[in-house]
Amino acid sequence: MYQPRYPSFSIARSVSSSASSSVLGLEDSAPRGQALLSLAETDSLRSRFFSWRGASGRRYVCSVFQSGEESFVADVTNGVVIGVAREGAATRPVCVFLAQERSYGDRRGLREIARELGVAEWHVHFCADAASLRDLSASLLN
Repeated sequence: MYQPRYPSFSIARSVSSSASSSVLGLEDSAPRGQALLSLAETDSLRSRFFSWRGASGRRYVCSVFQSGEESFVADVTNGVVIGVAREGAATRPVCVFLAQERSYGDRRGLREIARELGVAEWHVHFCADAASLRDLSASLLN
């Protein structure tokens, strides 16, 4: 399993396969994350943005990068990065970290994380700080 080398890297707790259908259902994940309703009618933008709610109740709008677009994510220098797995139509965050705590341009490391944790998408909230990371981690990974 991937061992985080960065102090602010958080990995979601495992969910047993028997409990995954009730724990990871759409109704369960809806309060924490959702597509932007303002973009629902657009074909080109609706899949590129997603919002997550932190433990504080604050909403964080993120840009979405698909697995395979790690080169874009690796070049982010200031933001919170959320690794997201997809199970059918449901999205499930599997890791959260500050981009500035990773080595700039580390595409290989991101690909390794994606492979080991089943990351299908990278959600990036730009210009975020450690407080945003704590807020999102508390909401998404616990």
